[in-house]
Amino acid sequence: MAKLSELPAGVLSIILEYLSRHDYYDVLRVSRLLYRETLPFVYRDVKFEATKSRSCARKLALLLRTLLEQPRLSSYVRIFKLRGPLPFWTKYNPWPEDSKAGPASVNLWGLKGCTTLSKSQKIFASNEIYSFVDESMHKEQDQFKNRSKDALATLVMTRFTELKTLDLGDGFLMHSLFLPQVLKRAPRLFPRLEHVVLGDKRFDPENSVSYMDLDLIRPVFYSDTVRTFEYLMTQPWQLNWNRPVAPRNETLTMLRLFRTNITRGTLDQLLHATPHLKRFHYEQEILYNAHTPPLPLSPYLNLDGLNIALSNLKNTLQECKLTVTLAPGSLSPAEIKLQGFQFPAIQGTLAVLKDMQNLVNVEVPMVMFLGWAPEFAAALEEVLLGESGGSRCGTTSCCTVRGRRGTL
Repeated sequence: MAKLSELPAGVLSIILEYLSRHDYYDVLRVSRLLYRETLPFVYRDVKFEATKSRSCARKLALLLRTLLEQPRLSSYVRIFKLRGPLPFWTKYNPWPEDSKAGPASVNLWGLKGCTTLSKSQKIFASNEIYSFVDESMHKEQDQFKNRSKDALATLVMTRFTELKTLDLGDGFLMHSLFLPQVLKRAPRLFPRLEHVVLGDKRFDPENSVSYMDLDLIRPVFYSDTVRTFEYLMTQPWQLNWNRPVAPRNETLTMLRLFRTNITRGTLDQLLHATPHLKRFHYEQEILYNAHTPPLPLSPYLNLDGLNIALSNLKNTLQECKLTVTLAPGSLSPAEIKLQGFQFPAIQGTLAVLKDMQNLVNVEVPMVMFLGWAPEFAAALEEVLLGESGGSRCGTTSCCTVRGRRGTL
């Protein structure tokens, strides 16, 4: 049997693709010959999670120091993730700044007490931040005190010029003062960025408040490199693009809105800006409890607005997945039944799918697909373009359609 170090380069790279991070470290420890081939896999996927300790800040500082001393390592990183709830990003700073100390001669953006970096490295890092923040932030030094994790995470992130996937959880989105500045300059900082995830896909009790900032979302709709965008979006007071030209992302082919409560009008604006979308996942949350009047739910349950929004994609959409769930704080289905509440009916049918010539996969709730009342419900062939073999209908609550043939 051939030794790992004797394998052809093409075969070796295939094998390395299937190893775990622990395996990579084992290979580096036992074989100097494979160091060059294995090192890119060690740095390919970088993830930090803020916890109830100071380790996150220390690890970020150590990685930043390593990248400053060996810049070539930055080019290996393809995926960067930041996770953890807001309190853990805000607290547990290993280098608290002395509030009685006088102002520093150089604005160090929260890195003043960081002992992992040398003085020259902190000054160099400070100049890096100066290069990608607005001038209005240069003189406001007090707001950056004891925010070392924000500065370190930002400095580490912006060194990954070959980055393809950026995945940021709610905790960091709420904590970071630098992130809006970074995403505004994403085309320059991340010229190969293809996949962006903003928010926690699953509800985290530690992050009881969902976060949405239009300054984080807008840049993606103006990007000419991002192909896949997944994000949590709550209904804004007003959706403004804050640019003279309306957005039109020609490269975005997959959009996923998770844990969202946006109105149909807002959805229409978003889909209008993505003319080449092929895959669309819309995971809608509705808050329903004893204090919820039925009228405010109407815009979220009326399918006419959803038909209008989806009509923007009638020439390109190939995959459509729609879900409706109860938001945290809602009554459970059992409680709704026990207390005698009547959940408002979904109104209309999803007739827009009939006009989508390229549609291959559909996954939607049955009630949304065919209508609420059985005596008025449409037949499956009335809302989907069928094959010569026709469609088959059953009684499950979710309709999955593949290859234009209905299976319920």
